[in-house]
Amino acid sequence: MTFRSSFLRILCLLGPCAWLSLPFAISPSAVVDHPQSTNGKPIAHFVDVAQKAGLSAPVIFGGESTKKYIIETTGTGVAIFDYDNDGWPDIFVVNGTTLDPVPQGKVPTSHLYRNNHDGTFTDVTAKAGLTHTGWGQGVCVGDYDNDGWEDLYVTYYGKNVLYHNNGDGTFTDVSEKAKVAGNGKAWGTGCAFVDYDRDGKLDLFVANYVDFDLSTAPAPGERPSCMWKGVAVMCGPRGLPWAKNILYHNLHRQSPHRSDQRALRLQRFHS
Repeated sequence: MTFRSSFLRILCLLGPCAWLSLPFAISPSAVVDHPQSTNGKPIAHFVDVAQKAGLSAPVIFGGESTKKYIIETTGTGVAIFDYDNDGWPDIFVVNGTTLDPVPQGKVPTSHLYRNNHDGTFTDVTAKAGLTHTGWGQGVCVGDYDNDGWEDLYVTYYGKNVLYHNNGDGTFTDVSEKAKVAGNGKAWGTGCAFVDYDRDGKLDLFVANYVDFDLSTAPAPGERPSCMWKGVAVMCGPRGLPWAKNILYHNLHRQSPHRSDQRALRLQRFHS
């Protein structure tokens, strides 16, 4: 495998966060220095308005100051989509968890922020029913049942979650019913809704990272692959086997039990 193909495979597995962070990994010398336009004015200027806009919930992912295992290092994804069809983009931020004990009532969850149309957002996570917790990774958006409302699929280290948009500001977890939760042992990183067979129904592609078992994971420095220039570091991805990606085909069958709600049935394929 060439360096280029290996590099692209890693980016695919890491999902949106890898692509978003790529420019920051390029050395300054590799960037063309054109900070201003021909008229002398800055081409672009950004100001962090997250707090002012109400996007204030912390993103939790492993230890705050130290990272013992690779599961604590990958970070999470974000989706910007109009979940309530009011013409204004809302924001869904995937959250993770921590290996340390979490106080009762402070378990981290992902967050859905509703656009208030005035430059601010309101956290509607609990109201929307998006309170699942775990090692969240990536997220993708698509109307898998063609009902006009965008649905959410969130990948995890563990079982993934498919949320059906009910069209009333709430979502329902239909992962098991749709058979897209996985077996709970995979490390889902990225995902994408795509109509690969052009039948008018969105199919689902899930990118998995490496085979990793937290219960048997070696500690930093425990193996040769957990050393870097003589320093004990977390183990992986070097030394860990790659996992298989998954393609789900959307069968889009009508539920025999509920005439008012479409049921998703997906056939699973391995890449």
